[in-house]
Amino acid sequence: MSDHAMTLHKQIAPILERRRVPGVAVGIMHGTDTTFMGVGVTNLEHALPVDRDTIFQVGSISKTLLGLIIGRLVERDQVTLDTPVAPYFPTGTGIDERITLRHVITHTSGIDAQNMIADAPRILRDHADDSIQASLQHFVRRPLLFAPGTDYSYSGPGIMVAAAVVEKVTGRRYADVLQEEVLDPAGMTTTFTTADQVMTRRVAAPHGHDRHGRPVLLTDQGWQRHWQLPGWDVPGGGVLSTVHDLMRYASYVRSAAAPAGLFSVQASRGPKGRDIGLAWWLEDVAGRPAALHDGLTIGYASRLVLIPSEDLAFVILTNSLEGGAAVKEIERVIARSVFGDVPRRTTGPVDDALGAALLGTYDCGFYGTVTLAPGERTGELRMIANPAPAGSDQFTIELPSADRLVGCGEDSLIVVEPNGEEGSRVPFVRESDGTVSALRVGERIAHRVA
Repeated sequence: MSDHAMTLHKQIAPILERRRVPGVAVGIMHGTDTTFMGVGVTNLEHALPVDRDTIFQVGSISKTLLGLIIGRLVERDQVTLDTPVAPYFPTGTGIDERITLRHVITHTSGIDAQNMIADAPRILRDHADDSIQASLQHFVRRPLLFAPGTDYSYSGPGIMVAAAVVEKVTGRRYADVLQEEVLDPAGMTTTFTTADQVMTRRVAAPHGHDRHGRPVLLTDQGWQRHWQLPGWDVPGGGVLSTVHDLMRYASYVRSAAAPAGLFSVQASRGPKGRDIGLAWWLEDVAGRPAALHDGLTIGYASRLVLIPSEDLAFVILTNSLEGGAAVKEIERVIARSVFGDVPRRTTGPVDDALGAALLGTYDCGFYGTVTLAPGERTGELRMIANPAPAGSDQFTIELPSADRLVGCGEDSLIVVEPNGEEGSRVPFVRESDGTVSALRVGERIAHRVA
C-alpha cells in the first residue's frame, strides 16, 4: 500500500467504526496516479477483507451506464433525444405521447410510479416476469406528476422506459447491450448483472442497523426477490461492480472513445447550479464543477465523482444501507487529501419570511409526507417524517428526518449533521408571490399539501 493510501486508510477506518459500516472500497484516479484501498470486511458473519476486486451493488451509478448507451445510439443516429418514445411500443401501451427520450433519461418526464418499489414484493411473487418490457404494464397508465419537460423529479420507472427503448431499437436484451456497448469497450471485466455471475467471487454482503444502531446483515430484505434486483431494475440500479472496474469506467467516459454529450447539460434539476446530462448529475463538488451519481440499494450506498478540471475521479462503495453519511465523510477526506482546504457551502439562518413560507407539510407519495416545523434554534427548521402505513405485501422506504436545517443559497435548505458537518440539501420551489409550493426530497418533487 502506498504512503498516500496508508494515510487515507488511517482516516477512513475511524469513519466506518463511528458510522457502523462494515466495509468500504475506494478508488481514486488523479492524473496518472491511481489508488485503491479496501477498509473493513465483506460481511459480519464470514468476514473477508474488502479489496479493489470486491463486488458491490452500485445502485443508481448504473443509470450513467444507460446514459452512455443512449449517447452511443444518438451518435449513430439510431435515436434522437427529442423524439417521442410511445411509437417504439405497441399501440395502446399507454405511454404519454408527449414523453421523449430526453425526458426519461433526465427525469423530466413526470413519471412517478413509486408503486414499482412499494408493490414489488406483490408484483414479483410466483416468479413473475421481471423483464424491462414487462415493467411498463405496472406504471405507464398512472397520472404524471407534471407535464413532460416542465419540471424534474427523480424517476426509476422513467429509466425503465429509457431502457425499454434501447431494447426496441437494438432488438437485444438490455444486459447484452450493456456488455457490448459499455463493459467490453471499457475493459470492465468484473462488472455483472446477476447473482449467478458473481457467486464464486468476493462479494460484499448487504448490511443495515438494528434498532440499537448496531450493524446487522440484511438477508432477503428489500423490494427485490432475494439479493439481486429485478431485471427491470438493472438499468437503474442493478449493476454489480468493483472500484477497480469503476475507475476503468471513469477513464473510459472521459476518453475520446466515449460518445459526446454525456456531460452536456440536458435539463435542470431545479436548484441553481444543479443540472443533469445523459443521466449524470452535474454540480459542484469541493468547489469545482463535477459529474457524478450516487447509489443506494438495500444494504449498499455508493458514489462516483468525476472532476475533469482537476483530472480527478473517485468512487466510494459501502456495504451498508446507512453508508451514505460515511460516503460523505470519506469524500471530504479525499477532497482534503487532493486540494487541501475545501470551501464549505455558504449557509446561514433562514429569515423569518422564508421560514414562514416553508412551514407546512409536503407529499412524498406512497411513503407519506414530511413536515417542516420551527427548529429549536433561531433561524433553523426541522423536518419531521410522517410515514404512511403499508400493507403486509408492500415495501416502504424510510422518509428522512432532520433536527437542524439552515439556508443554503436562494433555493435550498441544508441539513446540519450532529457533528456540525454539512448533510443533504433540501431544495424548495418558491413561486413568484413568495409562497413555497414544493420541496425536493431525495431528488423527488414533494408538493405542498398543507
